[in-house]
Amino acid sequence: MALEVVGLKSLIESGRSEEEISEILLSFCSLPAGDNGEVHDVEFFLHKKAIHYEKLDISRTYLVFSTYKQEIILVGYFSLANKPLVISKKNFSKFSNSLKKRLLGIGHRTDSANYECKGYLLGQLGKNFSKQAVSANIISGKDLLKLANDRMLVSYEAVGGRIFYLECEDSPKLKDFYASQGFSEIQNFKSPNDLCVFVRRIS
Repeated sequence: MALEVVGLKSLIESGRSEEEISEILLSFCSLPAGDNGEVHDVEFFLHKKAIHYEKLDISRTYLVFSTYKQEIILVGYFSLANKPLVISKKNFSKFSNSLKKRLLGIGHRTDSANYECKGYLLGQLGKNFSKQAVSANIISGKDLLKLANDRMLVSYEAVGGRIFYLECEDSPKLKDFYASQGFSEIQNFKSPNDLCVFVRRIS
């Protein structure tokens, strides 16, 4: 079944009411974040932050739709931001010499001796686990990531950049998934959000 990627920005500018757009976003459900049933960040972002971030131009969110039993449904989404990867001087100094060399091959030291590499952040990547979307079983995480990568490359061709990177929980399943898709973890490093950081050079 065909997939259609629709920018949240275009929905906002289409003249639809925010209530109507919110109703679409609220059709997205993630798996619980833990045993206590907490709402996962990927769901919280789409429900509570995506429209606000879009209006402030902090990031761009893209909704992925398909048709199931003659009804259009939201099957997943992703968000992207034009944001350099920054590693503090303190954290960078702890890396092995070989890791420093690899990172400096794609980035640089700033005037304050922090490390910086121009690139694009995959802020969110989420498959819809609503009852309807699960029944449709139309899209995989790999499919979503390819759509996100294709959209990122449009910006790369226009303005350049060196890396595509993301932050994720310290979950073996998640880490194995991103590693299988060509991303490499920056070992012994956590983001300010206490998340693992995975990087893939754009080529």
